[in-house]
Amino acid sequence: MHGGNAVLEESDMFGWRLLSSLLLWGLVIALVVFRYTTGVFLLIAFTGLAAQREFYLSQITAGRTVFMKTGLLAGALLYAATYFSVVSPYGRLPETFTGEAILVLLVILGALTRRVFDAKIEGAAVAMALTLFGFFYVPYLLNYATKILFCAPHGAGIPLLAYAVAITKFTDVGAYVAGSLFGRHKLSPLISPKKTWEGLVGGVGMALLTSLGLIQLFPNALGQLAGTHAWILGLLLAGVSVIGDLGESVVKRDAHVKDSGTFIPGIGGALDLVDSLLFSLPVFYGYLMLTGRV
Repeated sequence: MHGGNAVLEESDMFGWRLLSSLLLWGLVIALVVFRYTTGVFLLIAFTGLAAQREFYLSQITAGRTVFMKTGLLAGALLYAATYFSVVSPYGRLPETFTGEAILVLLVILGALTRRVFDAKIEGAAVAMALTLFGFFYVPYLLNYATKILFCAPHGAGIPLLAYAVAITKFTDVGAYVAGSLFGRHKLSPLISPKKTWEGLVGGVGMALLTSLGLIQLFPNALGQLAGTHAWILGLLLAGVSVIGDLGESVVKRDAHVKDSGTFIPGIGGALDLVDSLLFSLPVFYGYLMLTGRV
C-alpha cells in the first residue's frame, strides 16, 4: 500500500515537473524570440533575489543568524546598477561606476555596522560571513546572466544567454535520464547519493549535442561559437554546471533541508533552479571575453 502511494507521489511530482518545465521554457523562448531584454533582465533579477532569500532562510532554519534585509538590498542594488550602467540616458557609465566594487564594499560595511549596533555578540562573525556569502554566492554570480544579456547590442546577447542556459539545463536532463536508466556507480555518495558517473557521462553527451545542435539551428545568432568553440563550451559548461549542482547540495545538506523552497511546483526552489547556472554563466562570460567572441 505504501509502495503504491510512493508511485503515485512520484507520478504527481513528474507531472508537476513536466508542466512547470514546459511553462518555464515557453516563457524563456518567448522572451528570446521577441528579444525583450528588459523582460529577461527582470526575470533574472526576480529569480536571483528569490534564490538569495531561500539561501538565507535555509540558514535561519538551521538556527543561524543572517542579515537578510541587508543582503537582499545589496543584491537588488547590484542588479539595478548593472542594468542602469547599460540603459543610462547618459550613455554607458564607466566600468568603475557599474556598482560592483562599491556594492561589495557597502554590503561588507552594512553587515559590520548591523552587528556593531546589535546587542548580541555571540555568532557575530558567522552572521556577517553568511550574509556576505549569500550575496556573493547568488546575486553576484547570477548577475553574469545580466552581463551576458547586455554584452552585445540590439538584443544580440539574448541568444548567447539562452545558449548557455540551454546547455546547462540539458546537462541536468541528460544526467537525470542516463542516471535513471544506467546509473550504478555513485558520483558523490555523501553529497548527492542519486548522482552517478553514468549520469555524468549522459549529461556531458547531452550538453555536446545541445551545443552543436543550437549552433547549427541558429547560425546567424550563434555562428561565432561554431567549430572548436562549440565542443569546448559543451564540455566546459557541462562540467562546471555539475559542480554548481553539487555545491548547492552541500549548502542544503549543511542546513539540513531537502529543497531550497517551493518556488516552482515539481522543480523546487529558485535556488534549485539556478544552482548550476551560478557556475556555468560566469565561466561562459569569461570564455566570451577571453576569446573575443563578442
